[in-house]
Amino acid sequence: MSIYHVVKRLGIPDSNIILMVPDDMACNPRNPLPAQLFNNESRRLDVYGQDVEVDYRGYEVTVANFLQLLVGRHDPDVPRSKRLLSDSDSNVLVYLSGHGGDEFMKFNDVEELLAQDLADGLAQMAEKGRHVA
Repeated sequence: MSIYHVVKRLGIPDSNIILMVPDDMACNPRNPLPAQLFNNESRRLDVYGQDVEVDYRGYEVTVANFLQLLVGRHDPDVPRSKRLLSDSDSNVLVYLSGHGGDEFMKFNDVEELLAQDLADGLAQMAEKGRHVA
């Protein structure tokens, strides 16, 4: 969430950001400040609640949705706002945060994104001209 606010401060509009948030921290019953998320102890900025436009939330945050987003293969019912509409003139930042292990990252603690699947998705993006090479 902190990176989201950084790119917004740099002038990137929400229409050019696709945010996937599993809601596992802000909505966790162990969170002493429900529906709030802070990036430091001063609690000056609630990085979860202020002007945040979430595109994929909770159980929509899946490995399949993430990889489909990268390569541009969506179900026809997926709205444009949930699609990466990039081309060969686009600079694309992919930022993943979470936990995992050697060669994998966990999604919602139920799925794993394998390093090879991520590499394949990024290679397909390059082949299709979906970012600046």
